[in-house]
Amino acid sequence: MAARRASSLLIAVVGAAALLGLFLATSGCFVAAPLESKAALRGGASAEGDAAVTAAVLGAAVASIPEAAHAANQGYAVLQLGWAVFIIGLGPAVLFYIYFNKPELL
Repeated sequence: MAARRASSLLIAVVGAAALLGLFLATSGCFVAAPLESKAALRGGASAEGDAAVTAAVLGAAVASIPEAAHAANQGYAVLQLGWAVFIIGLGPAVLFYIYFNKPELL
């Protein structure tokens, strides 16, 4: 019996279609920032106000670096989900073990 193999051209077309679909799905998600700064609703911001805002934004960005590192790490989220499934599934597993192997404990 001959081995079944997909055409390499078909694989390339399916891969290109998947990449194109991913690009089209995410192209509308990101919006560029406005080029010009707009004045505040109650008047224009002064130079001191701009410096204070810049310092506050910079401080918040520096303070959020450790949290951003964990939030961007998808492996960490998968690890947490794996442990949650394991711990939640451990209860019924222990009960089934006791029920079938040590019924005198029940």
